Amino acid sequence: MPTAEFGIPNETCPPFDISPVGTLFKRSDVVDANLIRSDERLIRELASMLDTQLLAALESRTASEFAQAREKIWPKYVRSIRALSDTVSNLMSEDQIAIITEAANAQFKEDLEKQRGLRFGEALIDQMMFTLWAMNKIRSMGQKIHDAGEPSDKDADLRLNRDYQVYLLWTQFHMDVIAAAMEFRKSVPEDVQRTIRDGLRASVNVYAIMKDALRLRRPELQASLETPMPWDEEDDELLASSMRDVNAFSDSDDH
Repeated sequence: MPTAEFGIPNETCPPFDISPVGTLFKRSDVVDANLIRSDERLIRELASMLDTQLLAALESRTASEFAQAREKIWPKYVRSIRALSDTVSNLMSEDQIAIITEAANAQFKEDLEKQRGLRFGEALIDQMMFTLWAMNKIRSMGQKIHDAGEPSDKDADLRLNRDYQVYLLWTQFHMDVIAAAMEFRKSVPEDVQRTIRDGLRASVNVYAIMKDALRLRRPELQASLETPMPWDEEDDELLASSMRDVNAFSDSDDH
C-alpha cells in the first residue's frame, strides 16, 4: 500500500500508536472530570482550531469544492490533530483516554442515529457506524502489536507505519467532518456525503496494515489473521478510488 511520507521524525512517531485523538474527544463530559481548568481550556482551544478547519470544508456545496477545500486545509489539519493528540497524551493516562474515547463514541453513535435520513443519508450513517466498529478493531490490534514486542524487520515495519499514519489520519479527518457537521448543524449535500463515505473507507487499509505489522512480530498468527472485514467488491472499488486521493493529498503536507 504505497503512499507518500509525511516526513515525521521516527522518534516522534511511536510505531502503531492506537489512534489520534479527534474532535469527538471534546464531546465527552468525562474530559472535565479528569483535568484541571487550565488543561481543559488548552484541549478545547486545540479542538477549536480543528473546528475552524473542518467548518471551512463544510462550506463546500459540491464534491469538487469539498476536495479542493480538503486539499487546502489538510496540512493544517494534520498539524492540529497531532498537537491535540500529543497534548492529551501528556495530560492523561492511556486508561483515562480509553474511557473518554469510549464514552464519546457511545454518545456519537446515539446522536448519529438521530440524524439518519435527516441531516445525513442512510449510506453515510451506515458507513460511519462501520468505521466506528473498525476503529475499535484497530485499537484492539494496536494493543496486540504493542504487546508483541519488536518486529523481525524494522525497515519493513517503518514503511508500514508510514502508510498507517496517512490512512489513519485520513479516516480521522472524515470522521471529524461528520462530527463538526452535527455539532454546528451544517447541511451536507449528497455528493459531498459520497466523498466523505469514500474517505471513511481508509479504515480498512489501516486494519490491513496493522495485520501485516503484527505478522512481523508474530508470524505464527498468519492463519488466525485472515478473517476479513465485511466488505464487498463494490466497496473495494470505491476504496481503491478514495485511496488514490489519500496518496495525492498526502503530498500536500508542508512538513
